[in-house]
Amino acid sequence: MVKGFGKCTLLHIKLDNNRINVPDDLPEDPDGPVFYEEIAWLLDLVEKNEKELIGLGVDLSDSQIWMIYYYDKQCNMEFDASLMGRMGKLGLKLCVSCQEI
Repeated sequence: MVKGFGKCTLLHIKLDNNRINVPDDLPEDPDGPVFYEEIAWLLDLVEKNEKELIGLGVDLSDSQIWMIYYYDKQCNMEFDASLMGRMGKLGLKLCVSCQEI
């Protein structure tokens, strides 16, 4: 895993036609996987409110976590297996857009 090569400028979850952005002030673990805290925050939110979201008509299998990542020279990422498992259990997709600056 290489850190410091890029900057995630937008990480959000798209639930149907609505979007929830990750707060900018989440603490970061410099030794942890890339974007762990941000993805965990989104998954915690969905898991805690899963029944309510489904009751409101949100189709989690059609929902996405989006990450737009700007990089210089190289784009490397590593995602935590436990987060990917939680995402899969909910039926969420991870969408990553890498754009060179």
